[in-house]
Amino acid sequence: MRRITQLALLAMVPALSACGPKPKDAAKDSPPPEQEGALMRVGSLTIYQSDLDYQLKDGHGGHGDAAICQRALDELTDRARCSQAALDAGLDRDPAVRADIARVLEGRLKETTLAPRLKELTAAVPEARLREIYAAEAARFHSNEKRRVAVLWLNPNGNPQREKQYVDKLATARDWLDKNSDLKGHPDQGFGVLGVDYSEHQASRYKGGVVGWLERDGGADRWTKALAEIAYSLDAAGQVSTVISRPEGVFLVRLMEIQAAVQRPFASVTSELETLERQRLRQHAEAEFESRIAAKVTVHTLGQPAPDRK
Repeated sequence: MRRITQLALLAMVPALSACGPKPKDAAKDSPPPEQEGALMRVGSLTIYQSDLDYQLKDGHGGHGDAAICQRALDELTDRARCSQAALDAGLDRDPAVRADIARVLEGRLKETTLAPRLKELTAAVPEARLREIYAAEAARFHSNEKRRVAVLWLNPNGNPQREKQYVDKLATARDWLDKNSDLKGHPDQGFGVLGVDYSEHQASRYKGGVVGWLERDGGADRWTKALAEIAYSLDAAGQVSTVISRPEGVFLVRLMEIQAAVQRPFASVTSELETLERQRLRQHAEAEFESRIAAKVTVHTLGQPAPDRK
């Protein structure tokens, strides 16, 4: 396919040129502009000096003595013959060839137009600009306070009598915890063995009731929001709430650990800030490139696309 694409591109984009210096009297009887640098006609295709220069550079290390020059020209001639045969066979209308040609042209356009602009963006971003971004993106580098919590939870499912029983049951668990000095003095254990017999929260009951880290908003679901609200009403690690009955169930919550809010300092995020700025500049350059192309090239709808015929 690459071979076909090269041949089709040769047909679509006339190019190619010649070896050796031009004669001093070349200005006399100069050919029309479209024929300047033309070396050879192969069918409907023209080989130009620029093509030969590229062939020498790409395939012969840039050497240009007479023998190598002739060999390169012969290679171009053979390729042009194949290109003409492909055109005669209608391969320039083959969708796969057209797609490859479009990709090659797009890639080359970006290589010559967009890539130099992107290369300029590799320069170091000034510190003043990085500090501007740091100030504007302060929330990105701020970590909210988090609290690690454990819970004993029972669900009365709206039954008032069962709710009272569950409140009393968790009150008993709280009294037991207060009297157990070992467990009381180790917040990292959550509710310990109490979780199995005093909680219906399946994700935590066999882990000492430990739910994990929560932020103040609690997240999306009502149950976790209720848990976070209770946890953030407590003041210190190890503290246990009263038994609290809510529409989401009956809760007994233990605050295990507090992780304070942190603002990451500028010095620790400079590389991240530079990455952000490079990404922004790259996106801007790419959008500007696409915008220029869209402004230059007009699109006309010639028909409605047919459904997949497979």
